[in-house]
Formats: sequence, structure tokens, C-alpha cells
Amino acid sequence: MRLIDRYFLKQTVLPFVFFTMILTCVIWLAQSLKVIDLIVNNGQSARILIDFAVPLLPQVMSIVLPIAALAAVIFSLNRALVDSEMVVVYATGQGRLSAIRAIIWFGLLVSLILAIVVIILMPIGQQTLRDRTAAIRADVAAGLIQDGRFIHPGEGLTIYIREENGPEDMRGLLVHDGRDPSEEVTLHARRGVLTDSPEGPRLVLFDGMAQRVDSETKTLSILQFDKLPYDLSEFGLDPDDRKRKPSEYFFWELLWPEGELEERDRARFTSEGHEHLTTPLYGIAIALVAAAAMLSGHFSRRGYFWRVLLAAFLGVSVRISGIVIQNMVKSNVDIWPLMYAPPILGTILALWFLSKGRFADPSSPPNMQAAP
Repeated sequence: MRLIDRYFLKQTVLPFVFFTMILTCVIWLAQSLKVIDLIVNNGQSARILIDFAVPLLPQVMSIVLPIAALAAVIFSLNRALVDSEMVVVYATGQGRLSAIRAIIWFGLLVSLILAIVVIILMPIGQQTLRDRTAAIRADVAAGLIQDGRFIHPGEGLTIYIREENGPEDMRGLLVHDGRDPSEEVTLHARRGVLTDSPEGPRLVLFDGMAQRVDSETKTLSILQFDKLPYDLSEFGLDPDDRKRKPSEYFFWELLWPEGELEERDRARFTSEGHEHLTTPLYGIAIALVAAAAMLSGHFSRRGYFWRVLLAAFLGVSVRISGIVIQNMVKSNVDIWPLMYAPPILGTILALWFLSKGRFADPSSPPNMQAAP
């Protein structure tokens, strides 16, 4: 690699690392807020947040890397133009394509990182995240054992525990079951134990009474009991018995799934599978599109504000067009080849434009403006 290529590559990679770190922190925090809500509502400890935040990282990176690459290319080329570094490059007789060879290397590097993140790490992270989410929602004990709070495991069911010392020692329990208005019942117990059985979780109440109001006669019936098991099996989910989302599969499992799929599921699997393959292509496409926009036109002493806006608009448009086409594939699976059009056409058109010659200076003589 030439010295000038190493210089421009360094000037692009450093801003890329900076933008990646900043954007990752912001988006990662925003995504983690959903996890925090899940953890709090299910009575989990704060340390569980780390177990959820790490699997989120690949998905966050798949969003951040193209944006950071676009910002880094715009930043580095704008500075090179403002500091007249590109003037020196063109003075050596190099064309546009030769001058931004480092941007091509940078785009290929971003594409490689995206390929690792999207094709390998993101399905693993999504599957791990959903497995842990299902395990938390299946943890009836963590959801119920919260002293001093009225818990609502399901619509019409309220559970209150005055004092708890673990699932085997709960004091002052109240259970109000109004899921069936005709058989509404309120249970009081001095002590309770949460146990597992082959049929699911059971809340065993000791030394209490059951109150029931007859819906027809409006009379109150009271039944005292020494021991009463209360069935919670419908609230205990099996974490292994869940339907996996397309984002949890690798691309070969999505494009060549086992068994027959419904038309709707086949479209979702196909769009997700090709999205895994096309996302890495946006690394090189966005970098080259931004470079072509930044190196269009003439040198200007007034700055390159409008050129920066154009580069940002074109780069974002390329990525958004891919998202739009992916959503279209979910409705019509036969148009999946169009998903490859935005990154491939963007790359080809940018390379064609950059190969047309050198950056023109309006103050130079005519025979020097269009040198190949």
C-alpha cells in the first residue's frame, strides 16, 4: 500500500472508530431501555442487564457501522478538501479513482466487519437474547415474589405478599382471582410456598380462608383451610417451547429452511436471509457513494456544505431504499433479487463517476481541467 493510501486510510479509520463508539453507546442505551423494562416488571436483579446487553450488541452494530462509515468518509474528505490536501494529490497527476483508493480499502474493511457481525454474530445474539427473555418470563417465582407489591400475572388475577424470604417462605398472602366473574374468589393465607410440579408451578397456601360471593344470591361464602394448592401453570411458560423469529436463524437456514413453510413465513424468511447477505455490501457502497458526492464539482473557497449534505442524502438514500425493498419482498417473495440492486448499483455508479477523470479547478487552463 502506498504512503498516501496509508495516510488517507488512517484519516478515515480514526473518525470511523470515533463515530462507531458514540453511535453504539447511544443506540445501545436506547435498545437497553426495553430490556430494563422487562427486567423490572419481572422482578429480576440489575446484574441480569449485562446478560441482556451483550447479545444486543451485534444488532446495534449492524445499524451503526454503515452510518459511521458514511460519517467518516464525509468527515475525512471534507477536511482533505478544506485543507487543500486533495489539491496536492491532483497536482501529482492522479485521477479521482486513484486518489480515493484508500476509501475503497476502507469500504471493503467495513463490509468485512459487517459480514462477520450480520451473518455470524447477530443470529447468535438474537437467539441468546430471546432465550433469556423467555426464561425470565417463565420464571414465575421472580415475578411473584415481590413483597409489598400487588402483582398481576394475568388479567383478572392479583397476588400480594406482605413479607417474603424466598419461594419457600412467604408470609401474609392475598390472591384475588376474578378471571371468571361467576366464580370470583379471594384467598387469604398466613404462609405460602411456591413449588414446581410436573404440571407446572403451584402456589401452596397454608392456614387461610377462601371468600366467594355467589353471583346470583349475592351471599358470601367463607371456607377455612389448612393447605390449599393454587394452580399457576398457565403463567409458567416453557422457554424451550417457543417459535423462533427469522432474525435468530443463519442465512442458509432462512433461504433453505427445513420443512414446508406457509407463504407468509416463506416471504419473511427469504427477505431476512437476503438481508443478511446484502447488508455487508452497503459498507463499500455507502463509502463510495459518499466519496463520489464529495469529489464532484470544482474546488471552492467557500466550503463544501452543500456537497456534505448531498453525500449524506445519497448515502442514507441507498440504505433506506434497501430497507424499503426488503419490506416489499415480505409481501412478494419473487422480487427478492431487487434487494441486491441498491448496494450493487450504488457501487458501480460511484466507481464509474470516480473513474471519469480528475477533480477540476476552474482557475486552471482548459487543457488541464479534463485530464484523464
